[in-house]
Amino acid sequence: MKMTLMGTGTSHGVPVIACDCPVCKSTDPRDTRLRCSALVEHKNQHFLIDVGPDFRFQALKFKISRLDAVFITHSHADHLHGIDDLRIFSHKNSAAMSRDKVISEKYPETSGDGLPIYTSERTKGYIHERFPYIFVDHDKGGGIPKLHLIPVDKNTSKSPLILGEKNEETELSDRIEVVQIPMLHGNHHTNGYVFSCYDESDTKKGIAYLTDCNFISEESISEVKKAGGQLEHLVIDALREKQHSSHCNFLEALSYAEKIGAKHTHFTHITHDMNYIQIQNYINEKLPEFPKLSEIVKNGGSVSPAYDGLVLEA
Repeated sequence: MKMTLMGTGTSHGVPVIACDCPVCKSTDPRDTRLRCSALVEHKNQHFLIDVGPDFRFQALKFKISRLDAVFITHSHADHLHGIDDLRIFSHKNSAAMSRDKVISEKYPETSGDGLPIYTSERTKGYIHERFPYIFVDHDKGGGIPKLHLIPVDKNTSKSPLILGEKNEETELSDRIEVVQIPMLHGNHHTNGYVFSCYDESDTKKGIAYLTDCNFISEESISEVKKAGGQLEHLVIDALREKQHSSHCNFLEALSYAEKIGAKHTHFTHITHDMNYIQIQNYINEKLPEFPKLSEIVKNGGSVSPAYDGLVLEA
């Protein structure tokens, strides 16, 4: 299983519009950050996490040619407002297109219910409110995204979402399991996700993706550890050094990483206060305060800021 971090920046992205701070002017490619999004690949299956306003550019940059499903963490614009660009992967014809035989044959509507969009029941409601045109019949214009919104609230470590073929002939290693992780993002509910798979020896390995949060309950931390099996990677919200009302700062992210204990921890949703090297130096300075993380790093693990294009494997 492979996860590519296609965006690791805050809601403004980095560089920030009209900002001439040293980070926004940095020539280090690790300091250029699109809005948060990730692509998970396993056995020719492709899953997107969040579809923000940078999605079109990300899809072109990382050569996405197919999607089997999309996972939405929450309804904020920087994670959702590229949703119309999903129509290239699944689209619904307008009534006018359907009536015109030539057009309908040239641009056939996607069969079935459409592209699966996994999210919470709460976020599902926000998507219907924010993009009503997607879910009603329309007469004029071209195609619209054909989306099948599916709640994941009941997909816990005891009852994970299983993607891929599931039958007697399917190898365990062909499947991928997904568990949603409830978190708080200020007063907004958001979902993290743990993706896990099995290697040839049936060892379960996982990657946890926990962006946009400033509170993770002990129950949710326990779920991450149960769902991830041998947790290879933790991608966690770490906005900046200073505290924030709805995001983890660096110390809070380190504290949650200490409890979760993944082999590799990666900060994401980073703002332009510090550059990549400064953040890594900060982590190195604070690491002795976290004995479990220090031991993990001593044994070959890592704690680092993520960057766009970083590939994680489990």
